[in-house]
Amino acid sequence: MAYEQELVPPHLNSALSAAQEREVEFFRHWGYLVVEQAITPPEVALLREALDETFARQQSEFIHQLLEQDDRFAFLIDHQPILSRIRALLGTCIQLHSATARVTRPGTLDQDWHRDGPWPMDFAGTPYGSLPGQINCAYFLDDLNPENGPNMIVPGSHRVPFRPPLGHPTFPDEKKVFARAGDVVMFDGWLYHRGGANNSQANRRGCFMCYQNAWMKSREPFDGPRVTKLRETGPPERQMLLGAVGPW
Repeated sequence: MAYEQELVPPHLNSALSAAQEREVEFFRHWGYLVVEQAITPPEVALLREALDETFARQQSEFIHQLLEQDDRFAFLIDHQPILSRIRALLGTCIQLHSATARVTRPGTLDQDWHRDGPWPMDFAGTPYGSLPGQINCAYFLDDLNPENGPNMIVPGSHRVPFRPPLGHPTFPDEKKVFARAGDVVMFDGWLYHRGGANNSQANRRGCFMCYQNAWMKSREPFDGPRVTKLRETGPPERQMLLGAVGPW
């Protein structure tokens, strides 16, 4: 046995309330969910400060391995208002796929439509099912508006069996999500999505925590000193989220 057995929850599925069942059904059909004010104003301020300092050091629009950058990001690993919804959708045996951030500078152009994985949904399915397991959770640290650019999605597109078109053409059913600072937009990694152009005079900031089933490969190694300490000293759920269960 390559791991401590008590790290694995005894039951895969969580007991859901009626409200959670409605959210799961909405997410299953449309591929996204907006959780309003999932983090408090003091938590938004904390993350802004940590991300601004990280950005000043790296001067990179994309911040990878976010948990290695600053201890102030650590509470996002298992932030319960979001993690409880991840458990409702994926079950209890889950882990982080990646933890990143993005600082979208003024003058940044429209992103192209994309998915976060190479495998499209097959509407016919496989005999035992093979639904993509990655769910992205975008913590927005600034109010989104037409000037700094909305979060763009195509509801239901996680279920179509073909790739997004090249570029960023307009879909008749696309949705502009004008999240507020503190809101979290959860979406299936296979949903067509993109960031809008930032035509404002300020940065647009967000942290992205992505989850998947624990038996899938993670994008990040989660082997740096900060994450290693978090994994070794954390409670069982956090240990599993950070990859304490290696080979199955």
